[in-house]
Amino acid sequence: MMLAAARELAEHSPARTDSDAPLLPPLADLRRVAVEIAMAVGFEAQRSGLADPIPEEELRARVMAAQWTPAYSEIEMP
Repeated sequence: MMLAAARELAEHSPARTDSDAPLLPPLADLRRVAVEIAMAVGFEAQRSGLADPIPEEELRARVMAAQWTPAYSEIEMP
């Protein structure tokens, strides 16, 4: 599953198409790329028999529902 995650991350590397580009995708794409990595890991878990097979749409919905969303409270300064 680690290899599936690494391969999926590599698929989103800007350096794949431009040798002068950064190795990692832009921070603005972090949430989208994280979903794709989680999907790849989920598919690998299914292929390996470690997870029950479920349709892709359901897996994506579960991944997105579990994705952490930062929410910070405002702090009142005295």
